[in-house]
Amino acid sequence: MLKKPEQIPHTPGIYFFKKGINMLYVGKARDLRSRLSSYWRKNAGTKVTSLLAEADRVEWRELESEIDALIKEAEYIKNHIPKYNIVLRDDKSYFYAAITREAFPKIFITHSSFTQKQTARSSKTIAYHIGPFTSGAALKSVLHFLRKIFPYCTCFKPHKRPCLNTEIGRCLGYCCIFMNNESRIMNHEWEIKKEEYKKNIQDIIGILNGKKKRIIVQLKKEMKEAAKNQQFEKAALRRNQIEGLKNIFLHTTTLDRQKVLRTKRNWAHIEKTLQTALETANTLKRVEGYDISNISGTEATGSMVVFVNGYPKKSEYRKFKIKTVLGPNDSAMMQEVLQRRLQHPEWQYPDVILIDGGKPQLSVALSALNTAQKELGVAKEIMIVGLAKREEELYTPCRAEPILLRTLPRDAEFFLEHVRNESHRFAKKYHHKLREMSYRAK
Repeated sequence: MLKKPEQIPHTPGIYFFKKGINMLYVGKARDLRSRLSSYWRKNAGTKVTSLLAEADRVEWRELESEIDALIKEAEYIKNHIPKYNIVLRDDKSYFYAAITREAFPKIFITHSSFTQKQTARSSKTIAYHIGPFTSGAALKSVLHFLRKIFPYCTCFKPHKRPCLNTEIGRCLGYCCIFMNNESRIMNHEWEIKKEEYKKNIQDIIGILNGKKKRIIVQLKKEMKEAAKNQQFEKAALRRNQIEGLKNIFLHTTTLDRQKVLRTKRNWAHIEKTLQTALETANTLKRVEGYDISNISGTEATGSMVVFVNGYPKKSEYRKFKIKTVLGPNDSAMMQEVLQRRLQHPEWQYPDVILIDGGKPQLSVALSALNTAQKELGVAKEIMIVGLAKREEELYTPCRAEPILLRTLPRDAEFFLEHVRNESHRFAKKYHHKLREMSYRAK
């Protein structure tokens, strides 16, 4: 009987039960230790007991998020067809993301038995399907968030007026507007828009097939080219798509995580974690988060969000229009924002400042704080940390090396992500408002 491994990480990922070179079973987990431990429970069941008796080892692969695990699990099941993935599913079917064959393809969830047939939701045949996925609910959640980033149509038939989904940004609008064949031939713009829609579908297909990094690289390239050609709306769209993808995959968007953020937050435990990371015994009650939003330096904005005892205090949020920095220089912009903020002691100084960035941004923030302490007489001891998106690393002034966020207790990890995400959301919202005002003034 296979023995339980002693060291299993508390991270998202996929795991494999193997016998020799043969893959017996592959599964996904939000928490590898918790999920794998369940196989060694006394009431695990006869099929699990059979799996443990046949396997000679268990391995795992850590991933950035639960969504990465969902996609990678599907890839392994498709490529290896593990024996016990069939046995342990009982009579349940796997789920697939199906893409229809039409000018403006639709995407929906189906079972394998429907993949080569006409569907009840579309009169068109399925051109492509992605899977198998073990969780229909998780797949639905992923498609829900991807549709916000790469809009596509779900209307059953064409209509004369834009649909509700167009108004909330989940449909491009022109894909379900009725046009006769003659008007389509005469309308060159319609063909251009069809290519835009096609790109959204292809990006979603790529992401569900595990090509996220390649797509982000391409989006960054298109954003830079658009900004260079002064196509600022297109550049903004690509930037928002990049940020949206990072938010989905780096910060898990499942309902369970959102619930933890909104309820049952153990501030005493989070505060203790921050005190350890910052090597301080000071009370850490008020945390402020800062971020910068701009496109190539234009309509640059900064945000300040406030959390007291772990909860947002939106009445004390502040926004800043960058005044002294020209061109794309986020570090200089952050320095301006912090200097201006520290000139307002009536706002109550924070115990902790969290900025979006790594070591360079942290150095700039520390410089701004030192200047304020000398010139403005800010006597309060304020701790500063930087949270870098790429590897989710927490930089502090008292440690030479960053702390991997996933190594912190889960409630502290969620809280720091929430502060960073909220400052990003608030900065981007003000930036969009300024861009819209500038566009209308032209």
